[in-house]
Amino acid sequence: NHSDQPNENWGRELLELFSMGVGNYSEDDVKQAARAFTGWTFEQPLPLYPYGHYESKFVFNESDHDNSEKTFLGRTGNFNGEDIIDIICEERATALFICRHLYNFFVEDEPQIPAWSIEPPRNPEAVDAMIDILMSNEGELRPVLNYMFNSDFFKNSFYKKVKNPSELVAGTLKLSGRYAVVPAEGENVGTLYNTAAVMGQALMNPPTVEGWHTGHEWIDGGTLNERVNFAVNQFNDVSSPGFEDILGRLGSAVKSVDLVDKCLDLIGPIEVGDETRQALSKYAEEVGDLELSTDEDRAENAKKIARMIQLIVATREYQFA
Repeated sequence: NHSDQPNENWGRELLELFSMGVGNYSEDDVKQAARAFTGWTFEQPLPLYPYGHYESKFVFNESDHDNSEKTFLGRTGNFNGEDIIDIICEERATALFICRHLYNFFVEDEPQIPAWSIEPPRNPEAVDAMIDILMSNEGELRPVLNYMFNSDFFKNSFYKKVKNPSELVAGTLKLSGRYAVVPAEGENVGTLYNTAAVMGQALMNPPTVEGWHTGHEWIDGGTLNERVNFAVNQFNDVSSPGFEDILGRLGSAVKSVDLVDKCLDLIGPIEVGDETRQALSKYAEEVGDLELSTDEDRAENAKKIARMIQLIVATREYQFA
């Protein structure tokens, strides 16, 4: 980013993607921000191979910095990059951008970020309260998080976020107990990277600097098939530690009328809609009451219970958090 050739893309991405969002700044603000960051660069690291990773080092080249007066978001002065960041952090639009991200990540799926300039928050009152707390505490996040995590809107938020692929994979593996111990010979943990990737999330490799679009955009005909198949396949093995734990916690017997609720409770708890419950209850009626008091009983009925677990992890509700 040179004084004679300011990198406007830097100013644009700072404002659009990482601080204020579209619609809260002008094209001239982009240019002025780029000028303020001239001279910011880094030392070229040593080659990655064959010596491994070396961190880059930030360098400020004062002779390459534009020291002239700049007007940015209504303020005028001989601003540098840190001044620009300070000004950005004073803007309510920045607080809104941060608080919507927090709400989107922890509470419920918001519209996709590029639409935030035209789509209001799902819960404007909650986001406004978070903004006020953030601004009254000079940008300190701890009070905002404390308010959010203790709020009713957070505590009452169930199944309003589509699990991203890494959440689905990690949560299902934890439930099944696979990889809880050192993997068996021939079992490659690295394949889990590819598992998430085919669902749309190649970890550490987002499609753009903006990151991934979340929420319902995780789901399409292909990725849904991958998600369901992965979750179901984790319970093919009734000797997996997670399934054995579920089996043990069901007790010595389970009646068909209780099977659905007990399994939902043990793998969640998960709440399901009426249509889903009817489908699960139909299967429970088909298998009838199950005895689990002896090794022979458990061996005979384990597959039936595993099938119930597979039906649950294949439901629409399991895709949400």
